[in-house]
Amino acid sequence: MKSNKTLSIIILIINMIGVACLIYFAIPYLTHNTTVYHPDAMLPAEAWDSAGMTLTVGFIPLLIANILAFIYVAKENIKMPLRILYFLPSLICICLVISYWITALA
Repeated sequence: MKSNKTLSIIILIINMIGVACLIYFAIPYLTHNTTVYHPDAMLPAEAWDSAGMTLTVGFIPLLIANILAFIYVAKENIKMPLRILYFLPSLICICLVISYWITALA
């Protein structure tokens, strides 16, 4: 019983970290921040472009964390429609990633 509670807490913490990273990288992407933070880099990129690429790479780990939360966290206390809300960060992230790739390829 105690290990299930510990596992649920760890999975929720991983989900919170994923949501924090999503917010951190979604802001420069959505504001289309054109600042180049490292102009002397080998491949300098604008902030929105770097954020879009990071969201692309971070989508799979976020999806895995959301699936784990859906499976392991409070199965008996939360009804199914509310448990589907665990996938909301992944849905937002995939929308931003699709938007990024449509913009990048256009």
